[in-house]
Amino acid sequence: MKRITGLTLFILIIVGMFVLIDRSDSKKMKMSEQIENKMFTQTETKVYPESTVEELKEMLAAFQNDVAPRINNDFERKLAERMYVEMKMFDETIDVKQLLIRAKDQADFERAWLDHAKSDYGIVVTGDEVDEWIEKGPDATVVESQRRYAEAKEMSVYELNHDYYRDQYVKWVVWEDLIPLVTERYEASSEQVLDNNRLIELYEQEVENTL
Repeated sequence: MKRITGLTLFILIIVGMFVLIDRSDSKKMKMSEQIENKMFTQTETKVYPESTVEELKEMLAAFQNDVAPRINNDFERKLAERMYVEMKMFDETIDVKQLLIRAKDQADFERAWLDHAKSDYGIVVTGDEVDEWIEKGPDATVVESQRRYAEAKEMSVYELNHDYYRDQYVKWVVWEDLIPLVTERYEASSEQVLDNNRLIELYEQEVENTL
């Protein structure tokens, strides 16, 4: 089962769905200089088709009617919604049963990702740290695709960033603290260059081993 990792990021960052920024707009974001190419979500590397607010509303309404009632867990429902909208944007055939499995697997992985950072590396971030990071990054440069998605969700961009996509941004903040620790763990034995992509791969392998 292919996870939305690598970053889910990265994901996520910028998971499950996109962080609502296309390639040209994403260059404007004030992200950490340490985190380079790979996001926590696979979808970050894709160029998304333009969708109007009305089209997004239709996708979200279809999800609420066809899929949401079958998911009890709030986090899994959010991840499934992101996946569903992404697939709709690319006119992909949606197998609801497989979507539910993917969302459950992804939720398990996301939880394990943070648990491993805490238990094995001692990394825990506060809500204030996350809010500050969001304010300096996603809040600082609002792009049109981000605004449209917020409108389709009937929420403010602030709510979209601080609530709906908070799980992905928490990972960004945690990852910044993990970088030097994961580097230290592998730098003596690794035969490959430990760039950000390779560090994420090594860390995600550790997470996979806990599942």
